[in-house]
Amino acid sequence: MSQNESGISEVTVEVPMNIALVKYWGKRDEKLILPLNDSISLTVDKLTARTTIRMIQGVGKHTVEINDEKVELSSNKRYQTVFDEALRLQRKRKEDSNGNENRSVSHHFEVISTTNFPVAAGLASSAAGFAAIALAIQQLLNLDDIQANRLARIGSGSACRSMSGGLVHWKKGEKDDGSDCVAVKTKDDNWTDLYCVILVFNDGRKKVGSSEGMRWTRETSTLLKHRIEKVVPERIDLIKKAYATRNFEDLARVIMADSNQFHAVCLDTIPPIRYLNESSWQLIETVEKFNQPEIKAAYTFDAGPNACVIVQKKDVSKFINALIRDIQINTDDLETLPEEFRSIEYQKDDRTENNFVCSKLVVSSMGSGPEICTPSKNLELI
Repeated sequence: MSQNESGISEVTVEVPMNIALVKYWGKRDEKLILPLNDSISLTVDKLTARTTIRMIQGVGKHTVEINDEKVELSSNKRYQTVFDEALRLQRKRKEDSNGNENRSVSHHFEVISTTNFPVAAGLASSAAGFAAIALAIQQLLNLDDIQANRLARIGSGSACRSMSGGLVHWKKGEKDDGSDCVAVKTKDDNWTDLYCVILVFNDGRKKVGSSEGMRWTRETSTLLKHRIEKVVPERIDLIKKAYATRNFEDLARVIMADSNQFHAVCLDTIPPIRYLNESSWQLIETVEKFNQPEIKAAYTFDAGPNACVIVQKKDVSKFINALIRDIQINTDDLETLPEEFRSIEYQKDDRTENNFVCSKLVVSSMGSGPEICTPSKNLELI
């Protein structure tokens, strides 16, 4: 963090998106973004938002720029919500330290963010973006982890899961003010052998947005209550145990089962919500074939058709070879894979014709979490 004589404080952070292994779906409080159930996740190291925040003394308008484009804050209220909460925390601390005498100085924020993947690619860019804003503000204002968690969450619920590395458990909490709704890293060291293979099948805007879909499901699904009360708590415990013992097969079974049930809950909604497309189902079939006779890969889908397949490092190349038999993969994506996965030649079986196209393939390690950057660090474009 730096500060100049003009009263401008600045910090740059880089924060990855995250993938939920056990999903959250539905809010008990829309304003504070308090979830109906716990969730658990890992970050995707290679897909990040690199964000610089300047906190400037004096009255002025907040500004946000993402990938060189100005964000219209009047139609994106979540940014204003985060900035208002940050300045409220700053005022409260000054009042407390001054014996309730208000000597606060007005400030405004300038945010410049760059993502190394397309914002419209359906890859949870808002989670990485708001987590980066929250982490940067935490550094500027010296906030504690619970306060920073809150800032990320009220921007984009799952953003709080990107605030830590390793396996992260987002606890739904019970209190109305959300003070016990926090995302915390489990005690286990990061499982560095885990990699994810992300396949983008559709980078367009989905017909039913997540917030709208959550409301529909909460109001109409009979399966959701059973999932919240019975299924999710058991699966959170199973994920933690499998992760701690490095039991990949158990981990994979739970990941796939939870993805399947999440989409079953969406179909149990009135009207039913269909996020998966035919390419998604082909990917599931490919994984099922790859997992014979032993489980070596786990698919998971958020609220959209794009897939994340989790494998151990030793199986990445084998899985990609299985993929290209069933799904058309961009040659450029194969040629720009990390060096260790380019040691074999990927060949499609010419006897096999398929109509399933992956517009973007990304391979990444998992769980490293966010970092505070030096100004000279460059962002690796995907």
